[in-house]
Amino acid sequence: MTEIEAFQARRTAERPSGPAYWLITKNAFGRIEVLTLDCRQTLPVFSHEEEAEMFLRLGGMDDGWRVSESGIGELVSVLYGPCAGVEEVALDPLPEMVAERIVGLVSQARECFIELILARKPLGLWERRQRSGVGLISTPRPT
Repeated sequence: MTEIEAFQARRTAERPSGPAYWLITKNAFGRIEVLTLDCRQTLPVFSHEEEAEMFLRLGGMDDGWRVSESGIGELVSVLYGPCAGVEEVALDPLPEMVAERIVGLVSQARECFIELILARKPLGLWERRQRSGVGLISTPRPT
């Protein structure tokens, strides 16, 4: 086994099982700070490491911010811990969206996002309508 293969095997074994997400963080005075948007109301979450790196690069954030991988459990802990005050989660936002104040187009309510990642499956149209109360009619759920 080559040194590169050994490194890749170790890295694969260390990765959390299940989907991975990426956050933008920095170490500030010995504490980990997580980047939020819109006056701490929105948490940007990235589905690919490259998306998060592009956000950093295009957003001109070079003062200690870095991309950090998170598993589902860690992300939920962040949302209930240091980011408990955020109202929305923005999935793969672009810096231009933040500047133009349209990040809401890729945002979801915090609690709905938590439910979705814990279930690890998207809600169907019926469930989304049932939860939001939009477009419901008084007929039984289709089977």
